[in-house]
Amino acid sequence: MSITAVKKERLYHLDFIRFFAALFVVFYHYCFRGFAKDNYSILQFQPLESFSKYGYLGVELFFMISGFVILMSARNSNLINFCISRFTRLYPAFWFCVLLSATVIALFGAPLFSVNLKQVLINLTMFHEFIGVEHVDGVYWSLTIELKFYILIGLLLLFRLIKYIEVFGWTLLVLSVLQLIIPFSEANIILKVIYYMCFVKSSPYFVAGMFFFLLKNNKNILKNIPPILASYGLAIYMAFESTETRNLKYDGVYDTSTVITLITIFFIVMFLVSTDKLNLFNKKIFLYFGVLTYPLYLIHQKIGYMIFNSFGTYINKWILLVTVIMIMLGVSYMINKYIEKPLGNYMRQRLKANEFLNKLKLTLK
Repeated sequence: MSITAVKKERLYHLDFIRFFAALFVVFYHYCFRGFAKDNYSILQFQPLESFSKYGYLGVELFFMISGFVILMSARNSNLINFCISRFTRLYPAFWFCVLLSATVIALFGAPLFSVNLKQVLINLTMFHEFIGVEHVDGVYWSLTIELKFYILIGLLLLFRLIKYIEVFGWTLLVLSVLQLIIPFSEANIILKVIYYMCFVKSSPYFVAGMFFFLLKNNKNILKNIPPILASYGLAIYMAFESTETRNLKYDGVYDTSTVITLITIFFIVMFLVSTDKLNLFNKKIFLYFGVLTYPLYLIHQKIGYMIFNSFGTYINKWILLVTVIMIMLGVSYMINKYIEKPLGNYMRQRLKANEFLNKLKLTLK
């Protein structure tokens, strides 16, 4: 199996799909979860709830896209370059967004939200959940899943096993099936660690993304469709359990058939991307949407709730909703332009020129 044949190109329509996923999550928090759970927001947007309540699935779409693009990034890479790429992509915006959210929470969050210095400092590592430190903003939970995926891909690069990526993908699927047979609560300590590090609840989406990339790369439908279908089947099966859990939490508001339909649409869209059926929409303009995605995801939740709670009794809630979303998009643009892009480029240049890292790169060859 070769994963080196694809010409390096940016799939701009993936940028727009990522933006849609982020906006779907934003609507989930603002127009459903904020009011429905723990009184995070005083505003209820009932006409939008029937759509917005399914926005949590935007994260699953993120995971599928991540499986696709990370394998695209890793295919011609080595461990050092991969780590530099991921570090400079994730951390500049994350550091700023953690400090921004923490500052706003410290100034305006009480009594609903609180934060302390130790929590903030440990959050800045992005590994805080691994040691049981609470998120500054709850949306960071998905970054822990992403980090686990990066660690596993990094290990494949370290031991020169990236050529066995198909075996790796099937292994993750087998582990997902195994946790259905031996649940986490009944597993021994070794199996629990494996489950935890292999993100078994989310791995079908990452695996589907990887095989969608391989399908785009080698055009081998017979080879890549079986694991994609297996991933889809697992995602659907897990959706039943997830929907049941959510219905207990939210008084039965979720319809399983709608969840399945949305997951199915995600898989169809990624299939169309991987078979070049959406190339008509591969336009550079979508990059402007894509660059907003990461900072928008990081900053929108708690800051948005605090704005709703501060002004919701004085301003029409629909005007406030549109205003807050526009503010979040504007701030996300500023973060990308003045923090994420320049700092990321600077760090990337410095790290690539670092003598120690270059020697280490030669050692690992």
